[in-house]
Amino acid sequence: MRRWSLSALGVALVGAGGFVWVSWRPSEASVPPVRKTVAVTEPAATRVQAARVRLADLPLRAQATGYLEPWRKVTIQAEMTGRVLNRAVEEGGCVAAGSLLVLLDDREQRIAMEEAQAEWLKNQAAYAVDYQGQPAPKVQSLAPAAGSDDEIRRLERLAAEGLLPRRDLDEARRRFETDRLLSGARQGDVRAATSGLAQSEQRLERGRLAIERTRIAAPFSGCVADLAVEAGQQIGPGQDLMTLLQDDRLKVDVDVLEADIVRVQRGAPARVRIPSAGGLVLDGSVYTVNPRIDPKTGTGRVTVAIANPRHLLLTGLFANVELETARLRNRLVVPASALLVRQGRDLVFRIEQGKAFWTYVQAGAKSGDLVEIVDGLSAGDLVAAGGHFALAHETAVETVLAEGGTPGRLP
Repeated sequence: MRRWSLSALGVALVGAGGFVWVSWRPSEASVPPVRKTVAVTEPAATRVQAARVRLADLPLRAQATGYLEPWRKVTIQAEMTGRVLNRAVEEGGCVAAGSLLVLLDDREQRIAMEEAQAEWLKNQAAYAVDYQGQPAPKVQSLAPAAGSDDEIRRLERLAAEGLLPRRDLDEARRRFETDRLLSGARQGDVRAATSGLAQSEQRLERGRLAIERTRIAAPFSGCVADLAVEAGQQIGPGQDLMTLLQDDRLKVDVDVLEADIVRVQRGAPARVRIPSAGGLVLDGSVYTVNPRIDPKTGTGRVTVAIANPRHLLLTGLFANVELETARLRNRLVVPASALLVRQGRDLVFRIEQGKAFWTYVQAGAKSGDLVEIVDGLSAGDLVAAGGHFALAHETAVETVLAEGGTPGRLP
C-alpha cells in the first residue's frame, strides 16, 4: 500500500507540472509580428517621339496613284530579212544613242550595192560622152511663163477649198510642166532620165539604205528590256527584237478628281512615294495636265516627271502621288500623327518638364503628314508625335526629338 501510494503521488505531481507548463507557454497570437519594409518606386517614364510646333508654309495636295513609266519607250523591230551576226546588248544593259544593237549579215546587200555602183558609173560615163561639148542653155530660156508658179498655187488653194475639181487642177499642172519642158527649163533632168543615169542613182541610194538596215542602232539613249533575239537567228521585217526604255527620267500618269485638277498647274511641285522601296519619297513636278475631263469617271489625267539618273527605279513600280494644288503661307503646323481624337474633340499631348499633358486644340487644314493648328498651341511647343496613343494625362515621358525638330520626319 505504501509503494502504491508513492507511485500515485508521483503521477499526480507530473500531471500538475504538465498543466502548469501548458498554461504558461506563450501563444503565437501573443508574439508581435515582424514588420517588413517595402520600397516604393516611381513608374517608369514612357518613351515617346516628339516634334516642335513651328510656323511654316502648308502645301495642300491632291492624292492619286499610278505606275512608273519610262520617259520614252520604243519596240525595236527588224526592217528586213536577214541572219543575226551579232547581238551587241544584254537585257538590262544601257546604251547611248546610235550604239549598235543588232548586226545582220549584209553580204547580199553589199553585192547589190556594188552592182548599183557599176551601173551608175556606166550611165554617168554615157551621160558625159553624149552631151560633151554641148552649150548650157541660157537662163532666160529656162524661165517659165511669168505668173505660172503663182497660178498653180492659186489653183491648189481652190482645190483644197473644194472650189475647183481635182481633174482641172491635174490638167493645169500637166500644161505647166509641159511648158517648162518645151522651154528647156529641165533639160538636165531629161538627159539624166533618158540616159538611165537618174534610175541608176536611185538604185544606188536604195542599196545604201539596205546596208544601213543591216545595222540596227539605238534611236536614243536608254536601257534594254524584253530582249527577244539571239545571234544566228533568222529574222524578218516587223519582228520584235527588244524594247528600249529611256528611264533616266520617269513619268507617272495619274487620274485626278475634277475638284482637284482645276487647281493643278503645270510645273507645280509633286511628291512621289514608292512603297516597295521602303516608302522612298521623290520630288517631282507636274509635266502636263490633260485639258479634258472624262465625264464617266469625273477625273482628268496629270503626268508627273521625276528624275532617275542612276536607273535605280524600275519601270512599272506602284507609286503614290501628291500634287500641290495650293499653298497656305505662314501657318502653325504639327505632324499629323500628333493629332488624336478623344470624345469627339481634337487633342495633342503637350510635353512640359518631362510630363505629357492632355491639350485640346482646334485643327485646320491637313496636307500629307502635316496638319494646321488654329488654336491651342504656340510655336516652339513640344508635342508627342509617336508612341503616345495609350498615354494618360500627366504621364511621365522620355522624349526623342525628331532630327532637327522637324515634324513629319520622325525616326
